[in-house]
Parts: sequence; structure tokens; C-alpha cells
Amino acid sequence: MRHHRHSVRFGRQRSHYKATLRSLVSGLIISKSIRTTKTKAKETSRLADRLITFGKEKTVTNQRKAYSILRDRKLVQILFNELAPLFKERKGGYTRVMLIEKRCGDNAQMAILEFVEKPKPSEPKKKAEKKEKKPAASPAIETKAEKLEKAAPPEPRHEEIKEKKEEHRKEERKKEAPQPRKPEKPIQKPGFFKKFFGRKGD
Repeated sequence: MRHHRHSVRFGRQRSHYKATLRSLVSGLIISKSIRTTKTKAKETSRLADRLITFGKEKTVTNQRKAYSILRDRKLVQILFNELAPLFKERKGGYTRVMLIEKRCGDNAQMAILEFVEKPKPSEPKKKAEKKEKKPAASPAIETKAEKLEKAAPPEPRHEEIKEKKEEHRKEERKKEAPQPRKPEKPIQKPGFFKKFFGRKGD
């Protein structure tokens, strides 16, 4: 007889089946809700409920059992410190499966798996400080146009711009124009007598 025999394996081997459930449960603990197929969501909800029962009693054995499933210490800390305290008064039914539209490719029934209770998002400190510190009311409020007029320098006239451009062009032409070379003095060769008798004063 096949009493209490669980046969849902997604058509996979045992190791592959365990790996898929581990990844789905870790994603559920991190983001508190996941979107997957109906069969995977039901299988993951069974394992998630089991983990939360471990998290209710914070003992070393329960922590080791949770770590053997999740294989991550950060996820075990989130489970025992954040999620499990929310379900102290509940005796079961920690997750819910909500059916949604079917998948386009293979027409598989999709579902959203999430926890019944979620931790409240903590507000960042910077926003709280900004809310407390209100800016003092200024006596005269300046408009945007006035601020731009003060900040922006006065625009030059068209005539001045043209004059500057012309001066710049003249300077460039002077630089580009070839300068005339100075005439070199012809080298005077010494005469016949100077070669033998030399110059005066030598």
C-alpha cells in the first residue's frame, strides 16, 4: 500500500528536485513573494511552512535543520529574526497560493506564492531627518526667472561679437602669412695676393 508516499518530483531526479525547492524557498525568504507554476508553488509552500515551524523555537538543533535546507547563514538569520516572530500566534497556514493567468508558451497554470504576514519596510534615516528639519520661511521668495537673471551674465551685443571675430581672424592671418627672408650678404673670396701675403693687420 502506498500510504503517505509523496510522488511529485517535477519529472526530475531527487537531487535536482531538492535543488529547485531550495532555490524557490530561498527566493521566497528574500523577496517574501515569488511567481511560479501551481505545482511548484504548492511544493514550496509545504517546505516554507516547515521552515517557519523551525524558526518559532530558536534552538541550535532547529537552526541546524534550517541550515541543512537553505545552506546559507544569512537566510537562516532572516528566518529566525524577521519572519518567524510574525507567526507566533498562528499554528499553521503561513503561506498562500494565488492562481493567476496561464503561461503563454506551454499553457501552464501560474501562481503567486507569498507569506500571509510580511515585515513592515523600515524607513531610511535620511528621509526621517529631512522631515523633521523644515526649511525656514524666507521673507521674499524669488522666482525662477529672477534667479536666472542674477546668475547669468549679460549677453554681449552683435557688433562687439563681430569685431572680436574680425580681430581674431586678422591675428590668424598674420601668423599664417610667410615672413620675408633677409637678403644674405655674398661671401667674398680672397684674392690671389691675399692668399699669399694675407690681409692687413694679420
